Amino acid sequence: MLLSGLTASANETESVRLSRPVLSLAGEGAWVVDADVQVTLNSVLIDALKRGVPLVFSAEFEILRKRWYWFNEKLLSQSRPLRLSFHSVTQQYRVSQGEQLLVMTANLDEALAATLNVRQWPVALPPGEQKLQELMQQIAKAPDAFEIRFRTRLDSAQLPKPLQLNALTNRDWNLSTEWVRPQLSLSGPGSSQ
Repeated sequence: MLLSGLTASANETESVRLSRPVLSLAGEGAWVVDADVQVTLNSVLIDALKRGVPLVFSAEFEILRKRWYWFNEKLLSQSRPLRLSFHSVTQQYRVSQGEQLLVMTANLDEALAATLNVRQWPVALPPGEQKLQELMQQIAKAPDAFEIRFRTRLDSAQLPKPLQLNALTNRDWNLSTEWVRPQLSLSGPGSSQ
């Protein structure tokens, strides 16, 4: 019964718009990402959310070194999953990261903004790798040799198993922005557009 209600096609289409993200120097060699994402969920996703299916949205950031002779080398790949759920008793939307509750609101638009908008997300290389500051200097010297990209998507792998299969074939469950190259800012977050 639940699955049949969630597999119906939506009358309207969802829309996802990603403003150009900004990768900025935050000080002491630390880099942060800021981005705004506007989304309109279709009725299938809203229905699923109201029926207790949590939606996990993942912000993804990558730095790749371009290679003409092989696939691009992935130097950095980070993701930040945030879970959006609906609590039917309190009629509240909840945004959480892991076990930590970040936002609780009765307004779906506020919950989506808290889930999708990225503020001061720190970017770091794994321990033992070259320093991020050195990498960013290389990128500044030869920007065409690197690809820096950011996107946000609904992580269908985090859906319940019966819906994961449905997400493979049903467009209503495929919600993602395209990969976008962030704007580089050396003057700090939020100071340039």
